[in-house]
Amino acid sequence: MDEHSKSERIIQLAQKLGVLRPKDLVPHGIQAEYLRRLCDKGLIKKVGRGSYVLADTNVDASVSLAIVGRAVPNGVICLRSALAFHGIGEQNHDEVYVAIERRAARPRVDYPEIKVARLGGPAFTEGVETHVVENVKVRVYSLEKTLADLFKFRNKIGPHIAVDALRSAMNERTLNMKKLWHFAKLCRVERVMKPYVDALAH
Repeated sequence: MDEHSKSERIIQLAQKLGVLRPKDLVPHGIQAEYLRRLCDKGLIKKVGRGSYVLADTNVDASVSLAIVGRAVPNGVICLRSALAFHGIGEQNHDEVYVAIERRAARPRVDYPEIKVARLGGPAFTEGVETHVVENVKVRVYSLEKTLADLFKFRNKIGPHIAVDALRSAMNERTLNMKKLWHFAKLCRVERVMKPYVDALAH
């Protein structure tokens, strides 16, 4: 395969995968050096350690989620990032909250900034939805699991955020209350959440 063919293949892969990583080139026998050459030519651009997108890609909140989805495939988008994904609050494209298994190594990602939440057992594995964002499969906690997590981590991210999120979700009547209580029990925040849910339900 000559240089022109390799360049074309890389462009095709970037279009198909949304976010390209050097390991994606290995099955095609293409060295990572060609990524650098295409960056120099202005055809693709690097967006953090080992992540590349087409040069005309606007790096917005959804691209940030896709970058994290590729860089941390075993992680789950959580807390404020999951909340914004579900349409509550603003998504900050410069930082992404991601849950990882309690003993997992911290992800090495320099963009976007990663805020790590460590969870174990069912609190990590339950409530995961898979969504396709910018052609990338991204794991995101459901709205009900996210609300329970916001109360669980309320001291870290601010209790007002958890309460405001619960209020917004209940006002929009999009919540499955059975699921909400399941995750409240799982995250051991049932007693904390109950007074707020009772007050908002009236």
